[in-house]
Amino acid sequence: MEASKSYEYKVQVKTGDKKGAGTDANVRIIFHGEDGQKSEPQTLDEFFRNDFEAGNIDSFLIRLEQNLDKIVSIELWQDGAGLFAAWYVDWVEVTIEKTGDVFIFPLFRWIKENYHYRIQHLDTCLPKNDPHHQQREMELEEKREMYQLVVKVQGAPIQ
Repeated sequence: MEASKSYEYKVQVKTGDKKGAGTDANVRIIFHGEDGQKSEPQTLDEFFRNDFEAGNIDSFLIRLEQNLDKIVSIELWQDGAGLFAAWYVDWVEVTIEKTGDVFIFPLFRWIKENYHYRIQHLDTCLPKNDPHHQQREMELEEKREMYQLVVKVQGAPIQ
């Protein structure tokens, strides 16, 4: 019997250095390749290590049976488990070990519980060209609510 071949991908995750940025939640990732290829969900966890602490870069080695020559996007989420589930991610970097090709996915945002963020390689585009329009709309609505001006004291300026 022939042993199944596996392909290795190195994933590095930079957790932001904001207050409360680290998480104890379970983190998962899916790689999306060209022509609709995608990996099974992979858990990012290193046993006996406190992963995703504020300001840290964590590295994980993922082995897949499928070969993705190019990673065009990733899907990243956390399940909200644990006492400190909030998580702020600066970026994710995926390296295909066989070729040394590196793919960078900038996030610079808080990762909501159980929401699957889809991030393109070198994610920079105009809002009208965003392939994940609903994700952008959700984030803009959250910012509108956060920065809404209100009158807290009658007769005082809006705050």
